[in-house]
Amino acid sequence: MCSGNRNGGVILKKSNIFSAIGSVMVIMIASRLLALFSSQVYMSVFGTDSVYINIYSYAINIPNIIFTSIGTALSTVVIPIYVGHKAVGEGEKAKKFADNIISVSMVLTLILVILGMCISPLLVKFTGFAKESQTRIYAIKALMIVMPVMFFYALNYIFQGMLQSDGQYRLPAFVSVPSSIVVILYVLFLSSRFGVTGLLYASLFGLSLQALILIPPLYKNGYRYKIRLKLKDADIINAAKMAVPVLIGVGAYQLNMLFNSTMIARYDKSMVTILTFVQNITIQMVLAFVYSITAVIYPRLSESYAKGDISSYKETLGGILKNVSIMLIPITFGYISVREPLLNLLVAWGKVSTQSVKKAEIFLSFYAIGILGIGLKEILDRALYSIKNTRISAVNGFVIMFVNIALSIILMSYIGAYGIPLAYSIASLTGVANLLWQLKRKIGSFANGLLSEILKSLLIALVMWLLVFLIQNVLGLYLTGNNLLIRILKLGIPAGLGAVIYIVIGYFAKLSFIRDFLDKLLKRKKEEK
Repeated sequence: MCSGNRNGGVILKKSNIFSAIGSVMVIMIASRLLALFSSQVYMSVFGTDSVYINIYSYAINIPNIIFTSIGTALSTVVIPIYVGHKAVGEGEKAKKFADNIISVSMVLTLILVILGMCISPLLVKFTGFAKESQTRIYAIKALMIVMPVMFFYALNYIFQGMLQSDGQYRLPAFVSVPSSIVVILYVLFLSSRFGVTGLLYASLFGLSLQALILIPPLYKNGYRYKIRLKLKDADIINAAKMAVPVLIGVGAYQLNMLFNSTMIARYDKSMVTILTFVQNITIQMVLAFVYSITAVIYPRLSESYAKGDISSYKETLGGILKNVSIMLIPITFGYISVREPLLNLLVAWGKVSTQSVKKAEIFLSFYAIGILGIGLKEILDRALYSIKNTRISAVNGFVIMFVNIALSIILMSYIGAYGIPLAYSIASLTGVANLLWQLKRKIGSFANGLLSEILKSLLIALVMWLLVFLIQNVLGLYLTGNNLLIRILKLGIPAGLGAVIYIVIGYFAKLSFIRDFLDKLLKRKKEEK
């Protein structure tokens, strides 16, 4: 898949870009599906209305929300600097930079863990868990249990960046699998004995494995960590300069998630677990899909710009934006179309109430509206980082934050907690529109035809949605009952036919990605014959 250049760098062959993206995408989406299954397993056992499982859902999210901005900043600076040294044959400098950034990160994250544990009582104070003494004490305890996971998050981001820089994409995409397996095994064999508290410790252990399983492949690549803590090192200073704007921008964006989690816990603490689960099947699934693309494309964009090959940079970026849009738009309409059978299959088991499932359906519909914005934002952020411009993304993070908070406050006065996901979606779409405009000002025209592809996709997806609606009504007449097979058929038939409808219409409407993919597939079939 990758070949080394004569200076020791790693170059992804153009013909294999989509092959690399495809393999990473399969692994990452499969990993997310397993994570969803692990959530479904513990919800079926503990339910979604219990205050303690909602405290668990709140607590396990907070370290991730706090650290994601730092982790994104780390992965953003590690790849360009690490790749830059290896591309010019400075392998030893690359290793020294890795030693230094790991050491600095471990010190900083230990401080952050201690700080997080200290402010745990303050975080709980803003939620509905603080109203009763018993739940307040338990929520503080839960936060303090999971805060140390941030230490392993830091290592995970750095290790992934190093492996991706070396052209190894599959194992970084696999990292969430062990943590999901640990949760599933805990629930099946130990939950009756240790309850939700044990689930917190199991999650902490599982999440720590995300970093630990990346050590063997790094060792195999010849990397040996040596303690090196030089804050005045040129690479560390350069990394800090690049990281600060990323940290500010992503931090502002993550404040949205902290705001959302806190507001839902304050408004109705029984809805925290359901909101978290819906976020996992919308936002996190979309991000898994997009991260599989950026993991491959980000190093390539960085390399193209570093070589001054702006035309290749624009061509790669424009093609990815179009292709991703063509795939995300039907996903948006698909989620809305099959929300009821989807959640009936995934959630409505064990102690999960019908009322909780109905709430989840509304959350899902509103989060789905922002899928295109959520996905394209991540790609455009990496496009800006690759040209070493982090300021635009930083400012955009604040734009999204202010729109989200303002709209949440306004919408919650009309539609209650459901205003939270709707505001988030509108804010995400606003942010992507701003990034497209800002990037065009920075590098000139790019992604020509993107708007027409999006409009065409929207029309086709609307037709798909109407036909799926009709299919569901017909199925309702013949598929009665609520066993597992019926649930699968009620979801699988309309979802599968909807995908076929979109692809067929998209082909004849000449949507670029669908047309190119099917033409290549048909050509390959003819050659095989």
